[in-house]
Formats: sequence, C-alpha cells, structure tokens
Amino acid sequence: MTDIPFLYINITAFSCFLLMFVTFLATKKTPEIWAFLAVLLDAILWSGGSILMRLQMWPDMTFWYKVSLVALFSMELFFYFFVHTFSRQKGRFLLTVFTVWTLAIIPGTISGFYLKPPTPVVMPDGSTLFTYSLDWHIVIPCVMFVTIIGATALLLMKVMREQGAHSPGIQVIVTGGLVMLAGNLLQVGLPGNTFPFDALAGIIFALLLMYALYKRRMFRLTLVVSRSLLALVLALICILAAANFISPMQMFAQGTLGLGERVATTVVSVAFAGVLAAAYLLVRRLLEAMFTREEQQSRLVKNFSAEISQSLSTADIMEKLGQVVSREIPIEQMYICLLEGDKYQARYCSSPLATLSFSISKDSPQIAYLKEQESYLIVGEFRNSPRYLSVWETEKELFRRLNIDCVAAMRDGDEIVGLLLLSAKERGRNFNAVEIGFLETVSSIASIAMKNAALYEKMFREARIDPLTGVYNYRFFVEQLEEQFKSCGRECLTLMYIDVDDFKLYNQLYGVGEGDAALCRIGEAITRSTGEGGTVFRTSGKVFAVLLPLQDTQRARTLAREIETRVARINQKPDRQRLKPLSVSVGICSAPYAASSAKELMDNADLAVYNAKQGGKDQIVIFRGASDLVPQHLAERTDAIVDRIERGDGEYRSALSMISALTAAIDAKDHYTYAHSKNVARYAATLAVAAGLNDDQVRTIYAAGLLHDIGKISIPENILNKTGKLEDSEYRVMKDHVNSSIEMIRHLPEMDYLIPAVLGHHERWDGRGYPRGISGEEIPVSARCLAIADVFDAMTTDRPYRSGLPLEYALEELSKGAGTQFDPVLAKTFIQLIRSRSIPLSPQAAARRV
Repeated sequence: MTDIPFLYINITAFSCFLLMFVTFLATKKTPEIWAFLAVLLDAILWSGGSILMRLQMWPDMTFWYKVSLVALFSMELFFYFFVHTFSRQKGRFLLTVFTVWTLAIIPGTISGFYLKPPTPVVMPDGSTLFTYSLDWHIVIPCVMFVTIIGATALLLMKVMREQGAHSPGIQVIVTGGLVMLAGNLLQVGLPGNTFPFDALAGIIFALLLMYALYKRRMFRLTLVVSRSLLALVLALICILAAANFISPMQMFAQGTLGLGERVATTVVSVAFAGVLAAAYLLVRRLLEAMFTREEQQSRLVKNFSAEISQSLSTADIMEKLGQVVSREIPIEQMYICLLEGDKYQARYCSSPLATLSFSISKDSPQIAYLKEQESYLIVGEFRNSPRYLSVWETEKELFRRLNIDCVAAMRDGDEIVGLLLLSAKERGRNFNAVEIGFLETVSSIASIAMKNAALYEKMFREARIDPLTGVYNYRFFVEQLEEQFKSCGRECLTLMYIDVDDFKLYNQLYGVGEGDAALCRIGEAITRSTGEGGTVFRTSGKVFAVLLPLQDTQRARTLAREIETRVARINQKPDRQRLKPLSVSVGICSAPYAASSAKELMDNADLAVYNAKQGGKDQIVIFRGASDLVPQHLAERTDAIVDRIERGDGEYRSALSMISALTAAIDAKDHYTYAHSKNVARYAATLAVAAGLNDDQVRTIYAAGLLHDIGKISIPENILNKTGKLEDSEYRVMKDHVNSSIEMIRHLPEMDYLIPAVLGHHERWDGRGYPRGISGEEIPVSARCLAIADVFDAMTTDRPYRSGLPLEYALEELSKGAGTQFDPVLAKTFIQLIRSRSIPLSPQAAARRV
C-alpha cells in the first residue's frame, strides 16, 4: 500500500463522525436529532468514500470517488435542513426546492460531468497525491452551493431577529457553518496544498452542531444501547489507530531513538497498550458518570410513577412531584400553577412558608413560547429574546421576586394545563439536558396523573353537590357528619337545620321555576353567612343543614340570625314586591352536650326545627337537654308533659285529634293493643325524663308510644289473638306491623317526626332486631326507650297465649337483656325506677308486684 499524506486526519474525521452517529442512534429521536443524524450520515459517506478512494479499495477508486463527491455536493442541503429544523421553521418551500435541485445534479455528479475523477500521482518519496482537472462545468454545482449557503445565512439572520442572537445554539451553528466554509475554501484555494483542511473543518463542524443541540438540551444518552454500541465503535477506533500508528512509532523508535527491532517492538507495544488502557479508563469513567445519573433518574421516575398512580388527590400528586424534582435538580423552591379559567393559579410550593397568592395569565408571551417552541423555558435565555420585550412588567417583577430560573409546561395534548416554576438554581450551574429530560418526564407523568385525579375529584364533587343550589347534598352531609363527629371528639360540634317556611304553598302559587330560584337565593344567603366557619348542605327539597365544628349553640344562634336577616333582604328586592315573603325556621343542636352520637345530633336538630315550625315558624329553636332531676319529681314532670299533649295545648292541638282518632281505631280493633300502647307511652315517657331528655323529646316518645302498634290494625284477628305459638309465616306477618305503622304515620300531616321512634322499637342493641338490623347508638334514643317499655308491659300484662308474669321476673329479664337486647344504661335506669316506685305501674303490673 502506498503512503498517503495526512490520511490519519481523514480516518480521525471518519471515526468521529461514525462515533457521533452511533451514539445519537441511541438517543431519543426528535426532529432536530433526525436532522443531525442526516448531516452525520452524509459526513460519514463523504469522509469514508474519500478514505477508500485514496486507499483504492474494492471495487475501485472511481466508485468511492463518486460516493464521496455526491455526499460533498449534498452537504449544504443537509446543513440547511438542520438549521431549518433546529429553528423550528414552518415553511418548507425553499427546502423542497433545494432538495429537488440537489437530486437533479446527482446524475451529472456520478457521470463526472461537473468534476472528473482524480488522477493518482506517485511522488518520488513514495507518497501518492490525487490531482483534479477543473473546467467550467464545476460552476453549475457551485451556483447551487452559493445559493443554499446564502439561504442558510438569511435563515440564521431571521432566527436571530425572532429569537435573539443569544438563543441557545444559534451562535454555535453560525460558527460551525463559518468553520466548514473556511475549511473548504482553504482546501481548494491554497496552491499545491495537500493538508485535508476540509476533513479537519468537518470534525469541528460536527462537534459544533452537536454542541448546539446540547445547548438546546435536545439529547441525552440512553442506558443499554449506548454502552454496547460505544464499545463496538471504540474497538473499531483502536483497530484503525493500531493500523495507522504502530508502524510509524516502530520506525521512530528504530530510526530516531536507535533501538533494536525487538526492543523497539516491545517499547511500542507497551506504550500503545498504556495509551489504550488510559483511554479505556477515561472512557469508562465518562460512561459511569453519564449513566450513573441516568440510572438514578430511572429509579426515581419508576418510584414516582408507582406512587402517584395510587393517588387520586391533586394535592398529593403535586407534593410528590415537588419532592422528586427537588431531589434530582438542585433548586431552592418549586411552584406548581394549574390552569383555572384564563390564568395559571399557584397551587403548590415546595416551601410551606412561601406565598401562593399569584397567577400567570394564559395570554402571557411566555405561555405562547411554551406552546410554539419548547416544553420548557430558561428565563435567563428568554430575557435575551425579542419576545421578552412583550412580557408584562407585573410578570417580569413576579419572576424577579420569586427568583424563577426555569418554567416547564405540563401538557394535556396541545393544551398546557399547568406550569412548574423552578427557582434559585445553584449559582454557576445551568440546566443541562439530563435535568431537562428528567423534568419533562416527571411533568408528563404528573400531568396524566393529575388529569385522572382532577376527573375523579370532579366526579367526587359532582356526586356530592346539589345541582340546583351548588351546596353539598345529603349524601355528603351524612359522610361529613360522621367524620366531623369522630374528629371533634369531646369538642363542640353544632348542627343547624334551616327549613324554608310554607315552601309547598310557594311552589303552588308561583310555579316550580320560581321556587327553584328562591331556593338558590336562600342557599346563597346561607353560604355567604356561613363563610369558612362551616359547611352548607341541602338535605331535602326545602331543608338546608349547616355543620359547624368547634362552635357552640350561641355562635350558631348568631349565625342563624344573620341568615334570617339575609333571607329577609331577599324579600326587599324590587322584583319580589308582589311575591309571598320568604322566611325560614331554624333548629340547632350541639354535641356532646345535647347529643351522644351523630344520629342523635341529627334527630335532635330535626326535632328542634320541627318545634320551630310548630311554634309559629320564622323562628330559631335550640335543642337543650334536661337538667338532672330527683326521682320523686319524675312522675310530676311526666304528668305535666302528657297532660299538655292530651289537652292539645299549643303546637299539639292539630296532633291531638289525629292521635285520638288512631288510638280509637286501635281500641276498636284490639282493646289489648290500645291499653298496651297507653302503658308503653307512659313508661317510655317517664324513662325519657329520668334519662335527661328534654320536653320535646319526651313528648315525641309519648306520642310515638301511643302509635307504635298502629300497624296491628292490618294484622288478621286470628293471628293477633292466637292463643298458641305463632307459625313462622304468621310471625313474619306479625313482624310486618312495624312497616304498616310507618306507612300510616308518614301520610299524616306533621307527624313524620314520630317515624324514627316507631320504626326502631323492635331493634336490638346487638343488631339482631328488625326491620333494619341496626345496633347500639345507631338506634334512636326514643326507640330505645320504647323498646324497654314495650317488652316490660308485654311481660307484666295478660296476653291471649299466657297470663302476665311476676314483676320481679320481668325485671330480671330486662337485666339479662341489658347490653344485648336493650340499651344497658336505659335498662338499668328503668329497673331502678321500677324498684324505687318512681314509675306508676299499670293495674295488671301493680297486681304482680311481690
């Protein structure tokens, strides 16, 4: 093989192009990376064809010359394509024209019309030079070169005007183009030149383009593919280096240093092995430095993805996103802003003491840049672009005050749904491609997770929001009541029921549409009055509830008065002068003072609002528990309450006639049931007084006692008066009397407040009762009082199938059932009342006292 001057430079250029090409094959492909790969492939064909031509390898010198020349004539096109893609230009007209033009000259290039193949000349020193003969035909491709180079220069000037001269990578690309131009001019312009300036310039050119991509943070190496491919390329470089450098080193050691052949061979081998070992260690450390961080990021991304995939809370996802970004990228703080209407509102900061009272407009030039250019924005670089001049001063000041260095977009398709604001990066350090790639990955994962979480929260909210008034619905009210009752513990929890007065009449007078509008206005009045101190619910058609944690009845009364005032203002509006005035009745109850369970809190507040309605409406009633009473006063208080009901005083006037009619119906059907109901009502009312219940509760329990067996009217007499044991089918019919009682009571005007007591008087403390199978304090206290009184009177009076049982036996059975069938506290209280003779007994029960 003949000696070819400076062939090692061409080989070095080819090796560099090949190494970069193989390396970038392993990166994530973007349009910019594809354009750079096209430039590298063209450079590989150019340099590789040139080397093989000079070596006159198979098939022949002319073939490799044509390969090299076609690649050389295409270099300007691929450079223009790279600049066009790098600067994100949209128009492709010139690119298409230049592509067609380049393809059109390829036949003339291959045929040698523009430039004939060179002639190899062997010099006296044994080296081989290649001489070219030029004619006017070479002007044709030169015109194309000059045109494309001019268009590239104009495109770069346009980009610098639009994006700024300091836009990342632009100055580097300009420098690369000038270097490549200078190298080719020196190659053809110096007479008798044999040094490959073009190959050397090509190396610098490719490195500068790669650096431009790096400045633009457009690439990062992957893990597995890069290691194996780089190892192959490095092995190839070692082989080429050995083939080209070992022989000159051998000759230098023998000729210049005067070493013997064997000694020279040993020295060269050791030196070359040392160079290879040093290169190996250097490359190994470089690879470890590059891939260790990528491996760490892969673990972080994997863990982050697994964690947020299990969360349906946007707040939780934002917190985890802040943690993972702060862990990988050295920043002081990170803010997350979410799109709300026409602005991005701050919703999270990695520093708990930072302010979140700021927002960024959706129409900001910075958002436009994120939509059109990149998925991120480096603030320092953006300040050097012309777009920055159009940024509002308020946002400029905001970014300066928060010390924001980088803005990353959270996308949902083409829509930017959120922003990550990273502040105060360590001084002297810029965001590199690895960090930007990590930021883009985790923000993309978080965007998907937050979209799912937002959909869930929307569905969750819609499932718990009343569609008419916009306040929470009954379903959420029950959940919150239980939760708040548990969380408040022994602290105060107040429940307020607000019932719109005469709303049925209002709908009949003005229509459902006007009624709905009135409800919306009242709901708004309640919400504005309550503010952040409580939660507003709509629990039924015309009833609202307000849950007030850590607030007592006095504060609730003040709130209720403000609500009444706001409702009264609704009536003062000019468009309502001819409409019936709106008013509300309010019932208030507080736990733990007047309720020992969430259910009891609801029942007592409901009873309070019922009394407000019965007392004349448009008023506030607070449910209060009775004070402790000595046993001898129990009968007197019970008599007073019962006497008021039976006389029909006040709010009981309308109820008295209905109760009397129903009890008379019971008496006509079954005299025992009538007497039994009277006894149960008296026993249960006295027990309620002793248990500390207030007058309203006692009156409810007494009225419920009178009607608790009203459903037995529907039971056939052969079952009702059967003297033997009931069959299973008969027992099922008998059990159904509870549901029959409810069906009768619920159709009676203003009597529905008795339903909880009547419905639950056959429930058991252990949950084995009927009809619902509820247990413990889930059973209303009124029903628990009735259950004890019902069983006691049934045992101590004559039944069709047996005579009454001894009083002491009945008390022992009550004691055995305490904690299983009966409320243990109420059962104990009732037994003490009987033993202390504090409850007047029925004639049959008194006759069985031992």
